[in-house]
This record gives sequence, C-alpha cells and structure tokens, in this order.
Amino acid sequence: MSRDQCPYRFSRRAFLTGTAVGLAAGVSGSVLGLRHWLQPDAVVSPEPPSATPTPSLPPMPGRYPGRVIEVHHPDAVRPGYTLNPTAIAQMMDRGMCSLTGADDPVEAWRSFVEPGDVVGIKVNPVGFSDRPGVVSAISSMPVVLQTVRRLKEAGVRGQDIILFERYANEFERAGYVRLLGERGMEGVRWCCASAGYSPGQLAIDGVDAGRQNYSPELLQHVVGYDPDSFVSMGFAAPEHSPRDDRRFRSHLSLIVSRMVNKFITIPVLKDHRSAGVTLALKNMSHGLNNNVARSHLANIAHGVPDTPGYATTGPNQCNTFIPSALAHPALRRKAMLHILDGLIGVYEGGPGTWNRTWAVWPCRSLFFATDPVALDHVCWDIIERKRVAEGWPRTADMGRHRFPAHALLAAHLQTLGAGQALGSANAHAAAAHIAAGASTEVFDRRQPEHIYLAGSIGLGIFDMARIDHRRIQLGAA
Repeated sequence: MSRDQCPYRFSRRAFLTGTAVGLAAGVSGSVLGLRHWLQPDAVVSPEPPSATPTPSLPPMPGRYPGRVIEVHHPDAVRPGYTLNPTAIAQMMDRGMCSLTGADDPVEAWRSFVEPGDVVGIKVNPVGFSDRPGVVSAISSMPVVLQTVRRLKEAGVRGQDIILFERYANEFERAGYVRLLGERGMEGVRWCCASAGYSPGQLAIDGVDAGRQNYSPELLQHVVGYDPDSFVSMGFAAPEHSPRDDRRFRSHLSLIVSRMVNKFITIPVLKDHRSAGVTLALKNMSHGLNNNVARSHLANIAHGVPDTPGYATTGPNQCNTFIPSALAHPALRRKAMLHILDGLIGVYEGGPGTWNRTWAVWPCRSLFFATDPVALDHVCWDIIERKRVAEGWPRTADMGRHRFPAHALLAAHLQTLGAGQALGSANAHAAAAHIAAGASTEVFDRRQPEHIYLAGSIGLGIFDMARIDHRRIQLGAA
C-alpha cells in the first residue's frame, strides 16, 4: 500500500498493551491480520499512531449541548431531485456561523480545527440507488465538497483529511471515490473499515467474506478494526461460535481509534426499519464498529412449527446497542461535529432502497450540532410528522407485534373500493400502508427510544424543553 493512500502508524505501546479482555480468545488471529496493513516502512514509535494534537474540544455532546441549527432553502433541491450546489454552500456557511456565533464561516470552522489535526469525515452511502426512477438519499456530494473546502481554508491540509465509511464497496458504488477527483478534493484520502457487508462481521482485518471477492485496488483502502479498542455487550448473533469471544465485542474502526484525532459525521435524515430512525447516533454506532448485525436479528422461530401461535420474530437490540457502542471513550472524545443531510429525507423504508416501501421527500434542510441526541430528537420528530402527513403510523407503531393476522385482514379490506367508509383520505392511506408495509416488516417493533437512552447516559440532551432548535430560512419562502 502506497503512502498516499491510507498511511498510518502503529504505536508499539498501543499495539502490545491491550486490555486483558482484548487479548482473550480470537484476538491472536486478528493481530496477524493487522500485520497485513502495516506499511513495510512503518515507523514504530512510543508516541500515539497519529502524532496530531490531542482534541481540545469537550467530548460528546461537545461544545453546544442542546443546540440544533436547521437551515432551509427552497431551491436546495430542484424538481427531479437535482441538487443546487450554490444554495447548499450558502446553507453550509450560514449553519456553521449560526451554530458557533462566528461572523465568518472560516472562523466558525477554525473554532473546531487547527493545523496539524487529522480530520475524518464519515459519510453515509447506504441509501444509494442506481435504479431508474429510484431517488437516492446519501451524504450529498455538495455537502462533502463544502466541508472539505472549509476545512482546508481553516488550515487543515488535504492529506490530513480522510473521507471514510464502514463498507468500501458501498462507498465506491455511491460515487465517493469519483468525488475525490473533483476540484477542491486534492490530497484527500479515503479509507473504510470493512471491504463489504457479511453476516459474520467478526474479522478484525475487515474482510469477512474473503479477499477473492474484492478487487486489489479496493482492498488497499480497507484498514480494519482495532484489536485493543472495543465495547463488550452480553448478547451475540446465533451463528457465532460459542468458543469465539469476539461475538460479544464490537471493535472500533482503526480510522477512529488511531488514524484521526477528530471526526465529522454527515448522516442522512432517514427512517429505519429496525432502529426507527437512523440519524447521527446510529450513523456512529453502526458505522464505526464491527459486529453490529447482532443488534437486530430476523427469522427467530417462536413456538413449535405447524401449531397455533408459531411465528418467526425479529428481536431488536438497537435500543441498547446504539448507546452502548457510543459510550466508547475514543469515539466520544473525537466526535466534534454533526452535519445532518436533510436535503432529501426518507420517511419510510430506510435505510436502503432494497425495501419495497422506500419513500423520500425533498425536505431541503441541513442540520448542524455537536449534540447528537438533541439533533436526533429534532429530526425524529420531523420524520414522524412527515409519516403522519403521508398516512403512515409513527415509527414506534410499526413492527410485527402491531400486525397480527386479523389486523392485516381488516387493513386489507379497508383498502378495497374507494375507501369512503373510512371517512378520510389519510385513514384510507394508513390502512393501505399498514397492509403493504407490514408484509415487509422483519422486526417485532421499531425502537427510536435509543435516542432517549443515549441522552440518559450523558451523550446529549433529549428533553425538548432544553433543546434550542433554531430554524433559519434562506431564499424565498
């Protein structure tokens, strides 16, 4: 791997002095895997791997607990869901100035970064689609470009900016590798923790499915996970071997633990079929760690086959997994800023376009915060209002436990004919959506309460009475 792709250094102290649990069964093979990623000329020193200034910002929820800035521009998303980069750049500058109180956008960025920082930018490509007629909802290219542009103007070198995501194949497919060739992206590197999705998700080197399934060029950018940096939780996926202690652990991406000293997230305004919503909190908990599939399990048999009451269920641990994963000290310390992309929102069928009920709308807003709990609560409410307006139940009211057979039959019958007996178009739409949506529900219930639980352990402010949500209108209303 060449130095200009994903260079980083391992500290001998950090590499050899893990916790006792971190050196338990299963890690020895991981260490061997990590050696693959060491550069032949890597310098082993007693200093931390990235010899950058330690973060001078308070840990999550950061400098502005409870503050959420929403900037709306009616021309940010044009007909046909095309984006307006000029309007988006204006929104970015106004949002950063309003969040920080700075008069100048570069000054606003300088309050977060300084020369010598190595800054990661976490994007979210999961909602990408290349199918005709299907609108994507990902971290928008104009938002990423403006973030990099302002970071450079604030004194961060291009080679000290790392664009990253969990899965390299999704990152590439969504177009972020091509984006690095755009003007303004000179010097910026990209890395991912894993090569691609696989059910196992235990490989510390990030390649669970086998290297033969990926191109050598893509694998050059896969850095894996830190064997000494993880959070343990007392549940595991059923397919994991009981002799493998890794099944209880979620290891932090090496990008976060060793390669950057600060990172920015660019999550997307999206409904989520298991967690209820996927905003800033879930973008970090599931995007920065391995072994995340154990947080939502599908097709678990309940009862005895061919007898009354038999069913397959979808147990859902997202509510506890998300705040537990985010309690990791390194993650809390380095997460400095969240710019939530609400230009195109997803109110049903998230996180990916593979869901048959995928539904988007041009929300045309960007959100700025250092507090991910306050940010997620504000955006959760926005998604709920849109769902209700479109005739969908609230996210918390979705899931298999809400749709026994007799309820599905009643909903189906209500959709027949013109629906006059229902009394309103919204009620008729709700019945139709329940009948259609319930047939694709995998989990017993959706659980947006992870947002409250994250707030309860100090990751941010959940109480709306204490949240300062400022909505700024740009352009013609």
